[in-house]
Amino acid sequence: MRPGSPLPTAARLLGAAAVLTGLLGASAAGRAPARAAADTTTVRVAYTTNLASLDPTQAYTDDWWLINGTIYNGLYQFDRNGVPQLNLAAAQPVVSADHKTWTFKIRPDARFSNGMPVTAADFKYSILRTLDPHLKPAVSWGQTTDAVFQGAQDFIAGKGTDVPGIQAIDARTIRFVLAQPVAVFPYLLASTFNFVVPQAVVSKETPDAVSAHPIGSGPYMLQSWQRGNQAVLVRNPYYFHKPAIARIIAYENVAANLVALKIQKGDLDGFGNDQEVDAPDLHQLSSDPRYAKYIVTASPANAVFLQLDVHATPFQSLAVRQAVAMAINRRRLVRLLGGNAIAAYQMYLPLDAQHDAGIDSNPVYAYDPAKATALIKASRLGSTPITLLYGSDASFFSGMAPGLQQQLQQIGLNVTLRGVSSTSLLALGQPLTGHQASLGQWSMDYPDGYDIFTGVMDCGANAAGSNGAAHYCDPAADSLVTRSQGVALGAARDTLLRQAQVRILQSASYIPLIFVKSVEVVSPRVKGFYYQPSFGWQFEYYALS
Repeated sequence: MRPGSPLPTAARLLGAAAVLTGLLGASAAGRAPARAAADTTTVRVAYTTNLASLDPTQAYTDDWWLINGTIYNGLYQFDRNGVPQLNLAAAQPVVSADHKTWTFKIRPDARFSNGMPVTAADFKYSILRTLDPHLKPAVSWGQTTDAVFQGAQDFIAGKGTDVPGIQAIDARTIRFVLAQPVAVFPYLLASTFNFVVPQAVVSKETPDAVSAHPIGSGPYMLQSWQRGNQAVLVRNPYYFHKPAIARIIAYENVAANLVALKIQKGDLDGFGNDQEVDAPDLHQLSSDPRYAKYIVTASPANAVFLQLDVHATPFQSLAVRQAVAMAINRRRLVRLLGGNAIAAYQMYLPLDAQHDAGIDSNPVYAYDPAKATALIKASRLGSTPITLLYGSDASFFSGMAPGLQQQLQQIGLNVTLRGVSSTSLLALGQPLTGHQASLGQWSMDYPDGYDIFTGVMDCGANAAGSNGAAHYCDPAADSLVTRSQGVALGAARDTLLRQAQVRILQSASYIPLIFVKSVEVVSPRVKGFYYQPSFGWQFEYYALS
């Protein structure tokens, strides 16, 4: 799950100006530098926020977009359509008749960027880190999704020191025993939080060292990182094939309009995160024949929603939450974002097999400001001060927050806004109390409703300390999802997941708002570029002209 682009505040513009100076060289002082010969081995992308952590259990914002399929990889890797394909696994797994036991052989040529072989013990250690309830600096956002192994729940609860369902049989054989069948298990193993790290190194390092000096088994490795400025990745010399692109330069803290300008000038090859492209820049590029071909579109892969903490006044009241759900004019929010979104009436993304067209045409809570006003009046809670938190460094949050505030005020709620960084937003929403309402988002890890349900809506994701800021738990919905995992991919499973989502939508604890359009701006010199639905760039498979 990953947020989008910041607005160019004064402080951020100062940082962007410093980066721009680095990009332009002498021209920033008024002299145009001589343009060097085209570099066909280095790709340059830019992000509008900081790269906070390069630890796969922690990376959540733009750092997440950078490390996928570059520094780290796993037994599987998502292909261009979001389907998991074998990667560090040497062959298809041996799966038991009850679909609970999966045994993998690791490629004999799998190596970390320091030359060490990738072992089954490394995989076990890496997944235990994701499950660790005491992991520093924070519990991994993948913990609840990974709680599928036999013994994982006890380990998370602090009742055990090991997870019997993760077994290193020998150096190259890893076996997983699941508590129950999981239809999308290969999707989980292809997700960031299950990428492998070397136990011999990481187990001895501080959390900051793991973040700042990452060692993975992916096609690239970190050469240097000037925090707040740029990270440089180069080929991993031990990787089992040689990517055409030799070097990736990822700039940080560059204002969106400057990124768009530098792509046009040939100084950048694209946005590192498509969600950071601003609507005015898209309009300008699409209307200019020279640059229209730079625009690459794909199906939306990012859901934005309102989180109402059911433990906080006034949102213990279902009637108040229902009123909020009925107060929202999503089409108005889309207009505020310059059309760079579509209205969302459910949490499941359009790419998810469980996306329910019936909810789109007949929402659980349709827009009805008059009924919403009546509910607030009857509740006698309208005067309660409400602080709506939003990520001030994400353009889709900042762009819609004032409009959302206005809509809630119009039904009689006393709402004020508070903008914080996306990282702070996560931390503020984790305790059961102390937070009332916030804007949240989920960028899919893989195209299935199980992803966002376990990551946002289930009871584990809403426990104290987890990232589900509504802290709403519906055991009946969880039971439906649990049942769905024992069913093969298809209509019967989809029905169970849809039923679970409806229960959450009826609670009005998570209120869907928009799906952000997936629109990337990429220089035509990036040959073979395609938009990978989960994380955009797959540098390993492109070349440069």
